[in-house]
Amino acid sequence: MVLDKEKIAQLLMGDGQLGRALKGFEFRPQQRSMLSNVIDAYNEDSISLIEAGTGTGKSIAYLLPALKWAAETGEKTVISTNTISLQEQLINKDIPNLLKALNLDLKAVLVKGMGNYLCMRKLDDAMNELPFCSPEEKSEIEKIDKWKHTTIDGTKSDMSFIPTYAVWERVSAEHEACPQKDCPHFQTCYFFNARRQAQEAHILVVNHHLLFADLARRAENDNYTDPAILPHYKRIVIDEAHHIEEIATEYFASRVHRIELMRTLGRLASDKPGQQQGRLSILKQKMQTIFNKAPPSNLTVAISKLTIDLPAIRHRLLDQINETFDAFVNFISWMKNPSQEESIAQEQKLRILKEYQSNQRWKEHILPSASQLISSLKQYSIELNGLEANLKQLDNDRFHEQTKGIRLDIQALAMRLAASTGMLDEFVAELKDPNKVRWIEAQKMNTLLNVHLVNADLDISQALVNYLFSKFATIILCSATLTTNQQFNFFRERLGLTEQHMAKKKIKENIYDSPFNYKKQALLLVPTDLPPPTDIKFNQMAYENIWHAIQASRGQAFVLFTSYSMMQSCSAYLSQRMNEHRYPLFKQGDDNRHSLLNNFRTTDRAVLFGTDSFWEGVDVAGDALRCVIIVKLPFKVPTEPIIQARTEAITAKGGDPFFDYSVPHAIVKFKQGFGRLIRNQWDRGCIVCLDTRLVTKNYGKLFLNSLPPSERVFGPSATLWPKMEEFYRQTYHLTKQNPAK
Repeated sequence: MVLDKEKIAQLLMGDGQLGRALKGFEFRPQQRSMLSNVIDAYNEDSISLIEAGTGTGKSIAYLLPALKWAAETGEKTVISTNTISLQEQLINKDIPNLLKALNLDLKAVLVKGMGNYLCMRKLDDAMNELPFCSPEEKSEIEKIDKWKHTTIDGTKSDMSFIPTYAVWERVSAEHEACPQKDCPHFQTCYFFNARRQAQEAHILVVNHHLLFADLARRAENDNYTDPAILPHYKRIVIDEAHHIEEIATEYFASRVHRIELMRTLGRLASDKPGQQQGRLSILKQKMQTIFNKAPPSNLTVAISKLTIDLPAIRHRLLDQINETFDAFVNFISWMKNPSQEESIAQEQKLRILKEYQSNQRWKEHILPSASQLISSLKQYSIELNGLEANLKQLDNDRFHEQTKGIRLDIQALAMRLAASTGMLDEFVAELKDPNKVRWIEAQKMNTLLNVHLVNADLDISQALVNYLFSKFATIILCSATLTTNQQFNFFRERLGLTEQHMAKKKIKENIYDSPFNYKKQALLLVPTDLPPPTDIKFNQMAYENIWHAIQASRGQAFVLFTSYSMMQSCSAYLSQRMNEHRYPLFKQGDDNRHSLLNNFRTTDRAVLFGTDSFWEGVDVAGDALRCVIIVKLPFKVPTEPIIQARTEAITAKGGDPFFDYSVPHAIVKFKQGFGRLIRNQWDRGCIVCLDTRLVTKNYGKLFLNSLPPSERVFGPSATLWPKMEEFYRQTYHLTKQNPAK
């Protein structure tokens, strides 16, 4: 089967099928060229790397071949994105519009992970257990029970309210606790209905995490032909592909933390007043009710386990969990300041090195405590499995029918504990694998100190080659930011898309600039009289320049920070001034991201302060956003354990970690922040960068060469603000030309 490139390309022409059917559709040469690349990847079973600037229309360029391929062959394409907003755009707008314009009878579905769905069996159990719930939990569960009659797909995102973590965990679907076809709700199950729809669909829209969950399941069984988490597929489009290394690293890492262990134990049993009763407590009450009059003789062992053995181990476990994770916290403090143990700040991380494991502190405090905890966790799991074995021997159909669901839940929680035990055991074991990096994270959460133990892959390129790039016929990787200094080298090296790893697979790469006229629409300004960010005077001078830029743009500005603490400090410094001059300030952390953006879009003279998540995936078109202020170049924190380990690995191979790793990462992030401003051909605005390294350091040229060709002004700050004001006056006509106005 071969797609006709010229025939499909004709659809994009001004007088083509799409132009006639879609209101406002315009021919874009970049889109047609990208379409050609995607068709080649389908026809040749190859990999295509595509950087397509904002406005290229890349979703149409990959959707057309995917839909045509499905129509001709019946084969599925998986489209994976990083952000919910892009998934919703594809499912609710782009795909329906194309299907209608092309008169195609194909099906596309948004596939979500199992934990997003309501489990009817678990909800039934929760409703039966309402007498054992707190008033707050009872109210939430009853609201969910009413919601089940009106929900369209049974997912949490369809709710008009946000359930608490504990209640949703109690009623949501989970793999380990699912009886599948043995469940009385199997035919009407929201999750399995969604999976049946996915099986029938031609386009599967997923997020990157779900894609990697499916890849991991397939890798376990070396299964690339049958359904796994997703149905069988051979073609993949990965949009927002610049996140792939980060997501893959996060997904393939093993992680165990104090709160997770406590929650799992709490779901099994709890003797604290006001908390929901654990599954073991409710099981015991059901047993006493069912066998009240004539308990069988072989029930004694099970009752003894529930009454004596399991509670005794659990109480010991609770103490040991706190003792072990406190030992990890103290180890961080001691290693960072051996002379004096200090309390943990808001967040601390410590990478575990081989020499740390030979430290007396590790041997005397970490290993004995962790070993005891591991032993107790194993014993608890053995007792839970033994309990189930005892209960299976009971000859009572009524008992088995009424406790089937709750016992499934207990088994699922036992499996979760066993997995955590294995991760903890692996974490304290001797470091041997050079491709692994481990670290401890201690994080203050209100009055609680949570501690994460993380074991991650240093280099995931080989895993990506083994489980992704070598297993599927067609793979498209696209984004507005894949290159640095107009080259794909960094991206290809990090993901294993090199001759060394992929000699037998054809890989093509293409860059398409944005069709927008950046020279007329955008102005980049750098005040050259600021000190470098390391200077003690930088923060205050930066805050003053932020204020001047906000005044020059009359608000409608994003201020993008690289640290939460600096954002808070700037807010405290400027908030009174902004209030007095009627610049409403919206700040990350004060509300959820969706509400902040909606309020910003609809508020005159608004200013939004944001950190990491606002550098990308945020689309504010029109005059609502006319200024983006980038406070510092977004270099990753060099002391982050995974960054530290990767820079050491580059040095060991004779490379330069700053130019080979830190700079390319920062360029991609900088391009994302820059890209927030111009979202359509009528947008106009200024990007102000307060980091003079952009013009004083040699590597600054690499940043500038990676940006669209906008007008640029570098000079003393006092000379910049009049230039900004003049730019806004000269380009005001652009916003008035927008037909959407």
